[in-house]
Amino acid sequence: MKITMEMSKGAYEVAKKVYSGQMSRSEGKIEIYRATGMAEGSAQAFITIFLAMLNGEEYKRAFNNDTNKFLLESIRRDFGEDSYKDALIAVQKHIDYYSTLGKGNLSGLQKIVNHLSCT
Repeated sequence: MKITMEMSKGAYEVAKKVYSGQMSRSEGKIEIYRATGMAEGSAQAFITIFLAMLNGEEYKRAFNNDTNKFLLESIRRDFGEDSYKDALIAVQKHIDYYSTLGKGNLSGLQKIVNHLSCT
């Protein structure tokens, strides 16, 4: 199932609650599924990616470029410049990781990171 922007927006609101400790990852995964219809595996990945971005950590799973751009812009708006910079670092680490898999590269995502790094 394709992850729509509406699903991503709903998942983001839940992921913020997981980050703030208002609910567990497991509760968040179930809530994302209930609220958006996103598959539980994708919901779990969304939370993992969101938390990794806020911590500047590499992550393995990938989402579409629209969702990645939305996450970066939302983190900047809701958590400030330091968290935004950490998120950009995390996405770059993900791009670098993906390039080692022999499946090509994430040139579209790299363009997003390059553009947002300059703004």
